[in-house]
Amino acid sequence: MTDTSARPRRRGREVLLQAVRQATLDELVERGYGEVSIEGVAARAGAAKTSVYRHWGTKEDLVVDALRHALPVPDQPADTGHVREDFLVMLRRMSASLDGLTGQVLLTVAGERRRHPEIAEAVVDEIVRPRRRLFLAALERAAERGQISREAVTSIPIEVASSLMLQHYIYTGTPPGEERIQEFLDQAIMPLVTYARA
Repeated sequence: MTDTSARPRRRGREVLLQAVRQATLDELVERGYGEVSIEGVAARAGAAKTSVYRHWGTKEDLVVDALRHALPVPDQPADTGHVREDFLVMLRRMSASLDGLTGQVLLTVAGERRRHPEIAEAVVDEIVRPRRRLFLAALERAAERGQISREAVTSIPIEVASSLMLQHYIYTGTPPGEERIQEFLDQAIMPLVTYARA
């Protein structure tokens, strides 16, 4: 009988995919999108290059998929019954998503827009726009409940919310905490949401 205890075990499919996704995020932060390669990711993940290509046809596909798994879009928007609380839930989620490696990756990719507009646009399509739709859905529900004017259902409060969160992260290197999020809501976002044109 052959002793196989010393042989390295083959990783299961999901374990392999997760290792490749994590290696992709690490490579992005260390090298920037332009220097990331399928070969480098495979080596870092301890995977065969052919295994990576089997699941992702291009580097762009790999990067977008890694980010999509690191930042899954919630199945349902927040629905607390009040627009301020809905925004609070979603801003807390945004803050959590900026924490650690994921936030660094997002900034790295955002900085590539001029040199690699295709990856920046792909990230906007896959990561940013779905979340903005959740915010817009919260505004639409609030208008249906009569809490805000129909005129407040625009992208402006959403853009302000995103800009404040990202600006704080860029300036401090950390995502905004609870106190800062509450300040953003009460001093900047809710005044826009509750404003009704005469």
